Amino acid sequence: MQLPGRLGASTLGDLLGALHRESITGQLELLELKGPRGTGVPGRRHRIHLCRGLITGVETELQVAPIGEILRREGLVSPVALVRALRRIQAGDRRAAGEILVADGFARPEFIRAGLRKQLKQRVDALFTLDDAAIAFHTARPFESASARPGPLWPSEFLHGRPRARDRAAGPPSSGPRSAPRPTERPVAQADPEPPPRRSQVGAAPIEDERSQARRLLGLSEGAGPADVRRAFRKLAAELHPDRVATAPPLVQRRNAARFARISAAYHLLVA
Repeated sequence: MQLPGRLGASTLGDLLGALHRESITGQLELLELKGPRGTGVPGRRHRIHLCRGLITGVETELQVAPIGEILRREGLVSPVALVRALRRIQAGDRRAAGEILVADGFARPEFIRAGLRKQLKQRVDALFTLDDAAIAFHTARPFESASARPGPLWPSEFLHGRPRARDRAAGPPSSGPRSAPRPTERPVAQADPEPPPRRSQVGAAPIEDERSQARRLLGLSEGAGPADVRRAFRKLAAELHPDRVATAPPLVQRRNAARFARISAAYHLLVA
């Protein structure tokens, strides 16, 4: 596929959308240039790793919250545990903070993955602030960094609501007839539309919105706060984690994995 040579000629949303449509695996490299607004650090490199069109890792010097801070904010790790992990690192421990927390029994692996996933999304968000960059694409190669294994981001997490080149070029709506776009030109943001809320009858209010569904999955009432969400998720995660049913029949493992995925998605929706 053909990519533009510069980010200024398109948008990062358009680039990622094209790579997602083609299910591309590889590395998108952005070599920062000084943009029209005078921002940017010329020569600074940013790399986005993709697997079948989904983002699996980001290498960037742009500032995002450290994993320890993210875990603390989400209530997934206690401040005391973070202090102990930091002391180990200062003493020369070369392991990542998440590895130390898991090894010392201060955090469950799924909590670390949840924090890493949130950090990965923050890195993607930071890249959308770039004004201009030279674009290069490299074929797939292993990405060994342990900090890049929280699971891929879905299109709704890195494409929905992003600025696109068509937004800049859009003029006033035309009163004349419009021809339908060809299938290959279908906007990515519309490729996987969200299903409309169920209605009890025509014109009635939605029976249940997404956040209400998420609270129900976690066994929470409408007035539940962030702390309640975290407690409920931790309890269910401890019961449903795949490690708990490693020796169970395949059907039980699949059912537990599917439910675990649903409660994880509900948790992230409510704490986002």
